[in-house]
Amino acid sequence: MTRRVLALIAAGALTLGALPARAYVPEKTPDRHLEASIRRTIALPAARTSFAGLVVMRGGRELFAVHPDHALRPASLMKLATTTTAMIRLGPDFRFATRVLGARSRTGVAKTLWLVGGGDPTLATRAYRHDNFLPKPDDPVPVPVFRSSSPTIEQLAAAVARAGVRRISGDLVIDDTLFDAVRTQPGWIPDYLRNNPDTGYIDALTVNEGRADLKGKTLLTDPAETAGALLKTALVGRGVMVTGAVHHGSAPAGAPELARVSSPPLREIISYTNRYSINYDAEILLKGLGARFGGAGTTVAGVTVVRTTLASIGVPLQGFVMRDGSGLSVLDRATPRTLAAILGWMLQAPGAGGAALRDSIPVAGGPGTLFKRMTKPPTKGNLRGKTGSIRHVRGMAGWVTPPDGIPLVYVSMFNDVPRPLQLTSALDLIGLALALFGPA
Repeated sequence: MTRRVLALIAAGALTLGALPARAYVPEKTPDRHLEASIRRTIALPAARTSFAGLVVMRGGRELFAVHPDHALRPASLMKLATTTTAMIRLGPDFRFATRVLGARSRTGVAKTLWLVGGGDPTLATRAYRHDNFLPKPDDPVPVPVFRSSSPTIEQLAAAVARAGVRRISGDLVIDDTLFDAVRTQPGWIPDYLRNNPDTGYIDALTVNEGRADLKGKTLLTDPAETAGALLKTALVGRGVMVTGAVHHGSAPAGAPELARVSSPPLREIISYTNRYSINYDAEILLKGLGARFGGAGTTVAGVTVVRTTLASIGVPLQGFVMRDGSGLSVLDRATPRTLAAILGWMLQAPGAGGAALRDSIPVAGGPGTLFKRMTKPPTKGNLRGKTGSIRHVRGMAGWVTPPDGIPLVYVSMFNDVPRPLQLTSALDLIGLALALFGPA
């Protein structure tokens, strides 16, 4: 670590204000220069009144640690566990399907149609997709990060009409039984679901990210029922007469498929989820893992799948408590060492799935939650970091490649944060120190 690093860290202290002190003693400090630079940062006023957990690894060797085995609230760092498991279990090319089942007569009459949800978080109306998923002309974010290929209700209605359906003489039944009927998660506080909500009500059949308006400021209390009503309207717009009602039910086994629309590949969903820290997608992915691999579309089953999968790739799970997929729950806990192990595996993960996971982690100065952070060399375009941010919690975890070309995996977690904006600056200073890491 050069004197330049220490000077930059010291200069950063001038911007972070003054708060009472809380001392930290690193548990392992095999690299004294790295220790010196990071200790300067966590001693800054904005950081020292918080509870810190940090790990820095290189090639499996621990270079620095502060409370690495202390279970802390991870906030959105929990998405690393959810998305890694989804990629391992489903693969980068997996697509979620929303289907319409039923039979029609030769004259195009269907007695009953069933709209069956498959846990696709991307289904939307054409208007919602235009306003929220398609890039604008002056938007610096590349198209692949957005859901340009997300399916729409209107496309599904068109597919039903192409299948020869002209009239539905009975009801349009919505089947969202892939997941249980629990719409929220343990440990969510009411504010998450109020004005400008952080997530939506979880459902196997959902539309417009569970939002009731194009701006996403209010929530659908029954996303599946709304999806059914929107499909009915779209069918009428396609010239299909619907005489019956829209209501909940279960599709009979063996009912023939008339139409379907499919989500973008999982690699794009995970890119969007991690780059922009999308809570709703993470929750639907978690229950989907339970439904497909855990025997039930429940959070508990999904968590079991996550724990089993992470253990299979060598991730230590001491202190790991998962109550949702996004990290919103105040009951979630993870140690820095657990998250570092996930990232260490991710860096070496083989094939297209591994590449997609790595690419989903935001890069400093690039699309996502780090777009306006660390926007100058040596961090810009180099440091990758999944961010975590909820009330009294700030964190960042990822990797960065210093001048010698050997990546450093890092996890920085702060709980009991009194001044979040200033703590964000401290996280960025840690990233800068790591990017400049090198011989004394």
